[in-house]
Amino acid sequence: MRVAQPYERTVRRALRTVPHYRERYAATGTLPPLTRDEARLRRHLLMPLDAALLPRRDPGRPPREHVAELREALRIAGHPVRGVDVYEVTRALRDPVRAYGTTWRVLLDATAETDGPPGRPAPPGGPALVVGDPGWADGTRPDGVVTVARFGLAAAARARPAPGSVWFEPWLGYLGAVAADCGELHVDTGRVHTRPLDGGTVLTLLRRRRPTFVHARPEGGGAFRPERCPRHGGPVLRTAGRPR
Repeated sequence: MRVAQPYERTVRRALRTVPHYRERYAATGTLPPLTRDEARLRRHLLMPLDAALLPRRDPGRPPREHVAELREALRIAGHPVRGVDVYEVTRALRDPVRAYGTTWRVLLDATAETDGPPGRPAPPGGPALVVGDPGWADGTRPDGVVTVARFGLAAAARARPAPGSVWFEPWLGYLGAVAADCGELHVDTGRVHTRPLDGGTVLTLLRRRRPTFVHARPEGGGAFRPERCPRHGGPVLRTAGRPR
């Protein structure tokens, strides 16, 4: 008997339990790409029927799930984290999380709304990894502090991200990274399934249920196609015009 793969199980579960996908499939017989704007407007309909919540009552994701995604992205990128504090530049405070042999903290972004004057976050003392948008930590850094750039597909379509950087879409989370040893954009295959659909690449998040994302199309997804890494053999995304 053929065993259903994680992607197939995720799609079947979405068709059984998530109002948005039930509606779309009943109307068209397909599951078309889900955009960021549509996901924001219909967020409550992306929740399973047994956990549907009004948008204002959604408690958000447990911090440990977010940390697990970031940890895997850093692993793919080639950054060891055990024994090194990891700081993520964000617009919202979060309590430190102790997991995987290290402490995961946040630094407030310069655009975050605070009671004090705006300004750049001060880099911590080392040893530490600091994950943030490109350019936020330009200038000198304390010894032992390594900065890790994060990027979205829209930016990657314009300029190839550097090896060791991590792939992050604000509405979907950490999805993969550019491996330091091959320079390819590797997908976190334990959490993300990629496929071409309607002229672009769409993503299905295999472990996320609240909300459920099937065939999500990030900005810039039309410029990429799923392929295999020529060095490692795993799933990667490459720009459509890039030679094989």
